[in-house]
Amino acid sequence: MKNRIMEKLKNLIPHFIVLLLFIVISFIYFSPILEGKKLDTHDVKTWQGGSKEIKDFREETGEEALWTNSMFAGMPAYQISTEYRGNKLNYISILLSLGMPRPASLLFLYLLSFYILLVSLQVDYRLSAVGAIAFAFSSYLFIILEAGHMTKAHAIGFLPMVVSSVLYTYRGKILLGGVLTAITVALQIYANHLQITYYLLLMLIIIGIVQFVKDLRANNLFDFFKRTSVLIIAAILASGTSFSRLATTMEYGKDSTRGKSELKDELDNKTTGLDKDYAT
Repeated sequence: MKNRIMEKLKNLIPHFIVLLLFIVISFIYFSPILEGKKLDTHDVKTWQGGSKEIKDFREETGEEALWTNSMFAGMPAYQISTEYRGNKLNYISILLSLGMPRPASLLFLYLLSFYILLVSLQVDYRLSAVGAIAFAFSSYLFIILEAGHMTKAHAIGFLPMVVSSVLYTYRGKILLGGVLTAITVALQIYANHLQITYYLLLMLIIIGIVQFVKDLRANNLFDFFKRTSVLIIAAILASGTSFSRLATTMEYGKDSTRGKSELKDELDNKTTGLDKDYAT
């Protein structure tokens, strides 16, 4: 028993070395933070200005302001700065980034998340480390940091973890895979960038279709539907952790400039043959 434990710990040593490398890379690249400097980003500064009234109200009363007059002619505060104190996912997020300051924490999250994905795909840990570095240092991932798109960076950082959890579930590790999927999806939604969540959903649909075809050919559809059901339940539970944020966003979206679609169908222009416009 003791030998087995020692053997497992020995197998983890390369991964710990890689994680240490990621920490060093993150702090070397963003070494000015060790001098107390901060990244000067446009979006963060505008957010600080727009959220000041809300923060002042929170500090004075201990309550959440759901409306602010400091943006435009007034708008709901829950799209700017609302704390959902019952949601403790932030502690998990801080733990995964080892409590590192931004933006080093986001670079480390990029590295860690993609490394986990590649290792879950049974790629050698050395190649996984190289792949994680290549992913993390993609130019766009640094462009959004410089612009101050921190929520987008967080959402992208958790994306590979979600994919690895889903793949793990489809490999038959239903219980652990389902739990990991619920946690990672919850973290991804908590990052609060629904555009990236939408892209993630498209990726997972493609993965699901590929897995369906694979299991159909192997006459293994029962396992496919069982594992997919677990993933759906995990996603529902994960969404529930951010229900307040999702519900208010859905409500607000109807009255915002990003409301209902301006696209119109051409059903009124249809006949039993060609469209009327074709006659031109």
